[in-house]
Formats: sequence, structure tokens, C-alpha cells
Amino acid sequence: MRIGTFYRNREESCISGGAGCGVVYLSGCDMHCAYCLVYGISQQGRGVPYTPQQAAELLLSLQQRGVSHISLANVEPSADEVTEAVMLARRQGLTVPLLNNFNGYASPAVTRRLLPYFQGYIMDFKYADAALGQRLSGVPGYPDRALRNLELLGAHYGANRYGPQGLLQSGVLLRHLILPGQWQNTEETIRLLAAHNPCGYPLSLMPDFVPEGNTAAVQPPPYTVPPERLRHFLGMAETLGLSLTDPV
Repeated sequence: MRIGTFYRNREESCISGGAGCGVVYLSGCDMHCAYCLVYGISQQGRGVPYTPQQAAELLLSLQQRGVSHISLANVEPSADEVTEAVMLARRQGLTVPLLNNFNGYASPAVTRRLLPYFQGYIMDFKYADAALGQRLSGVPGYPDRALRNLELLGAHYGANRYGPQGLLQSGVLLRHLILPGQWQNTEETIRLLAAHNPCGYPLSLMPDFVPEGNTAAVQPPPYTVPPERLRHFLGMAETLGLSLTDPV
């Protein structure tokens, strides 16, 4: 296993608390998003080798910094090592909730295997348009795979549970990155999530697209989401019954 970066960050308030959320990016990814914010880590394998014990110590060090949750991204390609690290960390005193920062595309078998090791998931539901997922992220059949995984998350976690201070104890946060110019994809994603979200998981619509990686080769500028577009999407989500959470 290789770890590309780790830090403490402000995320949605229910997973940041007063001290922020620990964030760990593992190297490698089962998607190939041209616009990935950590392109060098996810696509080019940048990172430092860690043993499971060293990764466990990293998780414990983030807890010592006072974070309320720890989010691990790109877990699936390193599933064996990550699960071992989580078990070691728990035995050595890790108590904060762990969240799998998930792109939605793992095989259902891998998802089922990982679920017991995490108190929750941050699921970035990227595409309702399968052809767009193939073009921008190099994966076939994204919507069907992501919906199957969302079904598994709902069956495992049920409705979200929160502590006295409103911090997530168990459950799922949904995210969707609005891709500039791909407005129909966002509209259809909102409709899909409204129709396939029986546990009422909250959605964060993220308008701050950054053209990292190989964006220019697959997605022309401009790279901004006009305020009126964002207002439209937020209103549409609320009209369809989705609960909205504060954006990252």
C-alpha cells in the first residue's frame, strides 16, 4: 500500500466537528478521472510505501490531533492492507469513526467486504450518464454499478445516526461534483438519487470544479458553475425531496 498524502481538513460539519476531519489519500484508483484533484496520486501512483502497522500508526496520529472522523480515499485497490491496518489501529486504541471516501465504482463484492470496517461512507455519485463516465473516467456502466453499491450501503447502515453534537456516528453522505457544461448529467444524477435513496441520505452538491490532471484533453473550458445554475440544481434537489448538506 502507498499513501499519497494525509492532512486535517474542513469537510461537511457533521464529519468535521470543531477540529476538522482527518483525510488520507491512498495511491491508485479503480477509476481514471481525467480531472481528478489528486491526479498524481490516483492515476500516476505517487506516494510513500506503508505497512499496515505504519498505516495504523498514521490513523492513531490523526486521532491524537483531535479530529472527529477520518476519511480514507482510494481504499478499494489496497483493500487487504487497509482492512489489516484498521484492525490493528482499533486494537491499539483508535475510536473515531472511519469513513470510506468512495467513488461508487467498486465491485459489489469488494463493497460488501469493506463495509464492516467503516462506520460510514462518503459516496461521490459522479454520473447518471454512462457514456460520460466512460469518456471522462474510463469506466463502463457507472450508473448501474453505483446504484447497486448505494443499495448495499443502505442495507448495511440504514438511516444515518448522529451524536448529541450532530456528528455522524453511522451512515452515508452523498456528494456530487458538478461538471461545468455537463448540466444534464447533474440533473439526471439528482433524479436518480431522489428515486434510489430510501434511507434519506443527505446530498452535498459541489460547484467548485478544478481542472486538474488531464482535464483539457477531455473537457473544454470554461470551468465554472454559474451561480444561477447552482441555484437551479439546489432547488431541483429540494423539490425532489433530497436533504441537502453544507458543501465541502
